[in-house]
Amino acid sequence: MPLLAVPIAIGLERLFVQLVLPAGSHGIDGWLFADDVRKAFDRAMTGPGIVADLILVALPVAIGAAAAKTRSYGRLAAALAGGSLVTASTALLLIPMLPALHATGWHLSSTSMPSAIGAMLLALAVLAWRSDILDEPGAWSPEWHMLRLVLPLLLVVPVLAPLVEMASIELAGVSAVWGELLTVTLNFVVVSALVTWTVRSAARHRAALSELTEALNAAPMALVDTDDRIIHWSRGCEELYGWRAHEALGRQKHVLLASCTADGSLATGCPHADGERELIERRRDGSAVHVIEQARRVEKLARAPALVLSMTDISTRLEIEAALRKSEERLALASSAHEVGVFEWEVATGALTWTAGSEQRLGLPAGSLHDYPSWAALIDPDDLAEVERTIAETVGMRAPRISFTYRLKLPNGTQRFLEGSARCFYDQAGVMIRTTGITLDITRHEEREAALRVREAQLRSILETVPDAIIVIDEAGAIRSFSAAAELIFGYSAAEAIGLNVQTLIPGEREAWQQGYLRRYPASGDRRGVGHGRLTTARRADGSSFPVELHVGEALVDGERVLTGFVRDISERIAAEERLSLVRRELMQVIRLNAVGEMAAALAHELNQPLAAIANFVTTAELLLDSGAGMDGDRLKATLISANAQALRAGDIIHRLREFIAKRESEMRIEPVEATLREAVTLLTSGGQHADIELSFGLSPDADFMLADRIQVQQVVVNLLRNAFEALATSPDGARGVLIEARLNKAALVEISICDNGPGLPDAILSRMFTPFTSSKGEGGMGFGLSICRRIVEAHGGELVGFNAPGGGACFRFTVPHVCLE
Repeated sequence: MPLLAVPIAIGLERLFVQLVLPAGSHGIDGWLFADDVRKAFDRAMTGPGIVADLILVALPVAIGAAAAKTRSYGRLAAALAGGSLVTASTALLLIPMLPALHATGWHLSSTSMPSAIGAMLLALAVLAWRSDILDEPGAWSPEWHMLRLVLPLLLVVPVLAPLVEMASIELAGVSAVWGELLTVTLNFVVVSALVTWTVRSAARHRAALSELTEALNAAPMALVDTDDRIIHWSRGCEELYGWRAHEALGRQKHVLLASCTADGSLATGCPHADGERELIERRRDGSAVHVIEQARRVEKLARAPALVLSMTDISTRLEIEAALRKSEERLALASSAHEVGVFEWEVATGALTWTAGSEQRLGLPAGSLHDYPSWAALIDPDDLAEVERTIAETVGMRAPRISFTYRLKLPNGTQRFLEGSARCFYDQAGVMIRTTGITLDITRHEEREAALRVREAQLRSILETVPDAIIVIDEAGAIRSFSAAAELIFGYSAAEAIGLNVQTLIPGEREAWQQGYLRRYPASGDRRGVGHGRLTTARRADGSSFPVELHVGEALVDGERVLTGFVRDISERIAAEERLSLVRRELMQVIRLNAVGEMAAALAHELNQPLAAIANFVTTAELLLDSGAGMDGDRLKATLISANAQALRAGDIIHRLREFIAKRESEMRIEPVEATLREAVTLLTSGGQHADIELSFGLSPDADFMLADRIQVQQVVVNLLRNAFEALATSPDGARGVLIEARLNKAALVEISICDNGPGLPDAILSRMFTPFTSSKGEGGMGFGLSICRRIVEAHGGELVGFNAPGGGACFRFTVPHVCLE
């Protein structure tokens, strides 16, 4: 910049010489170069004119102004360069006329051709340098952009044409006529080219302007003045708001559209400076539309300032944003409910970013896991090594996802189990740059899994030691599990048994039912047989059969039903039960014989009566025959018939006694209730025993027949009656009685009860009177009577109970099945 002062100073000095000093003064040139100036004037040479001096001052100033970045200096540079260009062009045109002008004393435009051309080129360079001044928005029309390119050419071409003509005449020896012709031709070609280029450029500019206008018209744009009155209303605004252009022009935009800001306050007028704002406006149909209004102030020459408004409909965006916020809220709630944390890891910086609440849900303050080192410090060392190994493998394969599980140790000493996965992102070199993923707190799940493993180990220990065989089968009956006890019982190893059908182990008479159950249960859910024990026959690996007790349970595993069978070998139990049953029968026989022994005297007295009567009737018959009255046949016949009846009576007494004491198998028949009870009473009261005890019956007509073994029922009745008689024998003198009743209960069973009015049963006997070896008779009783009676009743499907009656005395009640002959 300081160097520009030199030409400016020289120019100013030349102007001072020509305009202020007297004619013939040479200024500094005359002082510094006196000899050279005198020689030049001797040859009739003249110095530069005022025009050249002005250009010498203007162009350096223009260059200095062009270097400044402000728009005002740019305008100054353009003005000075433009003036210099016009002045230099004019001086160049006047060069051929300089001799004539000098002759008249005109020295204003004195210059040389190189100086004029140099000044023109320098002025064009300055104009090109600050061409941004001419591009100011709204300052010039597109035609001016074209004019600023054509104008320099129009200034230069007229100058070039004479120069070419002069050069052709002087150098090539062309005549003046051809020189003029050459000038005309050159001017015509240049002007034609300029006109053609100008027209085509104008057409292109017009087409581009038309396309731009159409594009701008399709967008929601409006032009308003400083009072917010609409000057221009595009087709895009018509489509957005529903107002036609002729309806909107001249009206205030904020009034037409009832504009208000996002916070609900009225938006009056429009901004007077560039900027944007969010508005809620009303369409013609009354619906609301959310827009972003961008305003740009435009100032044109000879026109009042205006604002270009561009509206962007953001209604859909706001709806999407609202839905996104709701989705984020739901995601946050779901993350909180499921203890999910979302994170992002910048690998290069190690920064960790977590969603709100993620760290707090892990029991850590917010910001505790802000980077990789702070996270790694809380990870179990073994788990950290495994996670880092997994990351290295993932990066090596450039895998898009990574999964991990680790233990997080909290400062309070507790431990959290976490698992998660992340999406990996890589750069072009294959280096991982960041990951985004989630973590899930599975502490409770791991605790449940640990507890489940403990329970599973305990259960496995129990199952391995339980003596019963445990077999698990699927719905098709295939064996899926075979316990150690099952191996011992069936003789198969687990490897051999798994896969076999369960019918291989448990065939027998129930095979068809079992197969039907396995087919029926999956389809209908019929649970008959599930959870109930049953007896069946199983087969060992060597083919031998043995009795088992089978219990079946069901379970649902991964949507598939499985059945678990508990099989118990009851061979020894059945053998023991058979031995016990034999002993029991022997004991019952002994008890009956004991009862017969006790009744022997009474039975002897009972038999003595019919035998004495028979003897008397026979003696009578003999006397009749000896006396000669034997011819009286009717009397003799009646005597013999009476003797026969007494013999039958004695035989019946002996038959009943023999049946009672006979050792035989149980035989269930339809028996009359009343006859069975009265026969039992007769067995016990024959011979006039227990004459001091009043026996009474209360037999309901409904309880007429029963399905029972008559002898066993009589054994129960005889035993209960004997106990009653023995209890009454110890009671004080007075009315002693036994009531025998039979009726139908609510369950349609024959209910037989025997009650006495004796002292009743002691409390110590009531709670265990059916237990063997329990007796109230002291050493005289064996304590098996009531126990055997209970077993007999239960074998009939009934129940025997004993209690003390509210009015005194003991009462025993038992039931047997009822039979209705109708």
